[in-house]
Amino acid sequence: MAEFGVFCAESDREYLVLDGSRFPAPAGFRLVSTDEIREGGGTPARVIHPDPGLKLALAPDRAMPGGWYQFELQLLPEGLVDVVAQFSFADDRVLWLRLPLFGRNHFLAHFRLEGALQCLTLVITGSGRLTDPTVCRFVRIGLRGQLTAALRRGVDIFRRDGLGVFASGLNYLWRLTRPGSIAISRGSAAKGGEAPYDTWIRIFDEAPERDRARHEERLATLTQPPLMSVLAELSAAAPLALDRLARSVAEQIYPAWELVLAAPVALQGEIGAALAARGVEADRLRMVNAGANRAETLNMLLAVSQGEFVLPLAERALLRPHALLDLALAAEGYPSVELIYTDEDRIDQAGHRSDWRFKPAWSPDLLQAWDYVGQVTLMRRETVRSLGGGRPEAPSPEHDLLLRLTKKIEPRGIMHLAKILVHAAVAPDMPARTPAAPVRNLPGPRPRVSLIIPTRDNAEVLATCIRSIRARTRYDNYEIIIVDNGSVEQKTRRLFAEWSSDASIRILPMAEPFNFSRLNNAAAREATGDILGLVNNDVEATHEDWLAEMAVLAMRPDVGCVGAKLLYPDGRIQHAGIVIGLGGVAGHGHRFARGNDPGYLGRLRTVQNVSAVTAACLLVRKQVFDQVNGLDESLTVAFNDVDFCLRVRAAGYLNVWTPFAELTHHESASRGRDLTPSKARRFASEYATMQRRWGAALLRDPYYSPHLTYDREDFSLRLR
Repeated sequence: MAEFGVFCAESDREYLVLDGSRFPAPAGFRLVSTDEIREGGGTPARVIHPDPGLKLALAPDRAMPGGWYQFELQLLPEGLVDVVAQFSFADDRVLWLRLPLFGRNHFLAHFRLEGALQCLTLVITGSGRLTDPTVCRFVRIGLRGQLTAALRRGVDIFRRDGLGVFASGLNYLWRLTRPGSIAISRGSAAKGGEAPYDTWIRIFDEAPERDRARHEERLATLTQPPLMSVLAELSAAAPLALDRLARSVAEQIYPAWELVLAAPVALQGEIGAALAARGVEADRLRMVNAGANRAETLNMLLAVSQGEFVLPLAERALLRPHALLDLALAAEGYPSVELIYTDEDRIDQAGHRSDWRFKPAWSPDLLQAWDYVGQVTLMRRETVRSLGGGRPEAPSPEHDLLLRLTKKIEPRGIMHLAKILVHAAVAPDMPARTPAAPVRNLPGPRPRVSLIIPTRDNAEVLATCIRSIRARTRYDNYEIIIVDNGSVEQKTRRLFAEWSSDASIRILPMAEPFNFSRLNNAAAREATGDILGLVNNDVEATHEDWLAEMAVLAMRPDVGCVGAKLLYPDGRIQHAGIVIGLGGVAGHGHRFARGNDPGYLGRLRTVQNVSAVTAACLLVRKQVFDQVNGLDESLTVAFNDVDFCLRVRAAGYLNVWTPFAELTHHESASRGRDLTPSKARRFASEYATMQRRWGAALLRDPYYSPHLTYDREDFSLRLR
């Protein structure tokens, strides 16, 4: 354990960073460069912490052989800190990992490095103190030390997963045997008997009451603090509502606010006195008469508010003490922002927190279905006024205003601040399950769809696929291109002969080594449709409207790839959109959930934006396919659909998943990973390509919260 030593506070290898603070390089490393960075931005925009971050590049003093290492970094517990590590190797491989937490701001991980490490880059962000760690060490522990650590962590996994420890163990063994990668061993930060959300709060939640001094320092970094108008309504002088409203403003660390309150005329004196007794200063309070409806009340509040930004606050909701500060920091760091929304949870009268809502970044299709944005929305006052405020005829004036506002402003002006900044009194409404696909009409003639289906023998599976499409597809303007990748069985030849008289089916022979990307690209060049459909030969159409639903979405000029809801034969979900970063590169969110499960935040019920969808059933306009040069033929088997969708997204299009196009995917739900040496090497190469090409983006899926786990596909909480 002595090849690379241990640094604690006495190290003499400290380097000046940022404003004169110090950061020690772990023994055996030297600091190559240091830069101040700002996280977030992009489209859609998401920020976890609006504060400036730190990027450190560290190089080993001497060659570091492959093997097992331990990295530990512990910073002061004030505020929150997040660390992402980039490993650069001598063979040009690059790997990105988010370091697991062992405790608040305490990172501890075990790695198996394959190949010589040339540079370790740390991206440190957060609201805490990013420098002056109390522990910073990178040591070689060898396989024996790793096995000891793994056994200790096995106890944690058993407590958390029960018999699921065996699945975790198999996954871990697979990572150990995968060539050319980093395997990371990490335990849960959960304590015995602790509920998952209590663990999350202890490790990952802000503690502004405890860390007020740190937040005061953050406040001092603001150059021009804008005035914020908190808009509220009270229908009665109920003690709980008064208490929460008074605390929402009087306890704010950020000082530049006013409270604009609508209340019945007869109660205004009583309410004003009650708020004053609870610490709300009279010169910060403006009161107006309540309107006849919510829209009218909102407009009266807007008319007298003076802030650069307005923040409507639901009755009995409780703003956290750092809420306005974090919103102000985000607004100053991103001057073009017009709308900022945040995460939230629910709090009861006893102070117990539950019903967390960790939201996606800006998702216009999800907002069209329901108001997922929630109970903290900071908006520029003049922009809202220019829209005429609320409309009384709208069933939900707040939702209607958001829809109109987000159509007026650029997507880059909408930011998701991924922090819990409000405790709601009640859980937000969720969309009801829609029993059938919505009726969608295409303007003009229906565009032609070319369904591309690669295959090699397996006649029974292919027959089920083709016959189901021909029998259960109401949309009639389509062709089927079967890409025959060297079939030799007589059963397959008889099928091809049977379909030779069907004018809608063409056979494209391509007898060559299997390359999924190349097969689809070749068929795309032969396609006559305006829309390309990539379809696996083990998919079965079960509902007549599947293709119409997907084609309508694919023809939207702002949409790139469209994915379907795919079910295993037993009715569980196989595909409901791909989450970038699960398993290192990508995984299927909600996989194995029940087919009628509403999903996290009701997301299995609604059309929504996702980073990627599976090519097992994917529609895309041919113009978009050609614009990004189709599938990458260097990705022969794995990740080609993910890479394609990410390039489509980078070109400025939205990728969409719909629950209203439902098919069966006969992929085996119990199939394991193929660990033959040749396939393992191929997988490692394609894994490395994705890491090199997309890097840190694989850790930042905008449609998946950073507060949810990347270890599973069930949208459960991040606990390490």
